[in-house]
Amino acid sequence: MPPPEEPGPPSGNFSAAPPVRSASGPALMLLGAAVLACSMWFFVARVWAPPLESHFSDLYPRWYGSRELLVHHRDPYSPAVTSEIQTLAYGGAVHPGESRDEERFAYPLYIALLLAPTVDLPFARVESLFRFILPVLALLSVFLWVRMLGWRCPRATLGVLVLLSLGSFPVLESIYLEQPALLAGALLAGAGAALASGRLGLAGALLAVATIKPQLSVPLVIWLLGWACWDWRSRKKLVWGFGLTLLVLGGVSELLLPGWATEFLAGLAAYQQYTGNFSILTLLFSHLGGAFAGLGLAGALAVVLWQVRHESAGSDRFNYGFVIVLTVTVVVMPTLYPTGQVVLLPAIFLLLKNRQQVWAAGRARRLGWVAVFSLIGWPWVGSFAYLLASLAVPLSWLRRLWIVPVASILLIPLALLAMLAALDPSALGVIPPAQVSAANR
Repeated sequence: MPPPEEPGPPSGNFSAAPPVRSASGPALMLLGAAVLACSMWFFVARVWAPPLESHFSDLYPRWYGSRELLVHHRDPYSPAVTSEIQTLAYGGAVHPGESRDEERFAYPLYIALLLAPTVDLPFARVESLFRFILPVLALLSVFLWVRMLGWRCPRATLGVLVLLSLGSFPVLESIYLEQPALLAGALLAGAGAALASGRLGLAGALLAVATIKPQLSVPLVIWLLGWACWDWRSRKKLVWGFGLTLLVLGGVSELLLPGWATEFLAGLAAYQQYTGNFSILTLLFSHLGGAFAGLGLAGALAVVLWQVRHESAGSDRFNYGFVIVLTVTVVVMPTLYPTGQVVLLPAIFLLLKNRQQVWAAGRARRLGWVAVFSLIGWPWVGSFAYLLASLAVPLSWLRRLWIVPVASILLIPLALLAMLAALDPSALGVIPPAQVSAANR
């Protein structure tokens, strides 16, 4: 995380923040970011990850199911295929009632179309290929999110964002597990950048493909389709791009496996059961309390999105709506796995881009900004401390306390959401000039 600079001249324009600068110089910023990124890599590879020569990949069930469908014409949702995946993962089939991830092919069938070029390869080669593809997707996502936000930051700042993003725990965990969340995140970032460039048809197509990870993409898709329908004449290309692409994906999938959607929905319901069906809200407030909190968030979000329905793609308020939908999604989606937090990058970038407006808006917002980035920065600080400690302490001892560097991970989405909501009384992300002047007096 780049250190906050001294506040510059206040401005009421939400996008007018100048690029991030550091008094210690760009070279020192890049060096510090590289050290922190390497520290997190050390933590993930040597402390957090089990000390095994190989591990089960999250990609394998999707690849195996795709291969069975496309090569052997078998149903990837079938109990037989599921049992074969479980045998490789655990040495035998998972019996009902066992508290294990059942490792099903729990994705829309059209993910097989994306994996089709790999089904004739040995999985060892596929793993090696994705060890290269996933970091590239993570790198590309950074540039696409910056493009969507219209942030013209200096090269040194962009380098820091790249290093710390690639060296963040959610991204490294996703690479280690070979999680398709990185692919979905890159597709959503591409859709955001396409919208900012006025390419609504392309944005719709990318959104359709991003539904391979429905828990990450569907809330954003629903909002953007509603936004497009509100001004149909100028935004209809988004709906057409989405609808036609999804029609092709679903149609080809139906030809390959008639009735696949019913099997997918049944598998999705089972997935929520064997993975615990926990969201961050559930963890904090129990199932009932989490449900009520989720409904409250949905209502507040609906009000915010209604107010930005007239905004054009790429505008500050539109981007605010975009990132707050993704942040709420991470808070309410029924999983505690941090891999989904790869879509929090645009919210973090938005707060960094507009830090001077936040800084000029009063002490409470300044303290909130510092608190949020303290939570975001703690995993890097903790991993760096573990890297230094490893020089004197056995790794086996550090592994027993692996939770310490990532203790703030589940608080980050909530903190980001609170900071986004506090940007302005109307939750639209614009600090009125009168408030900025009052804060400075």
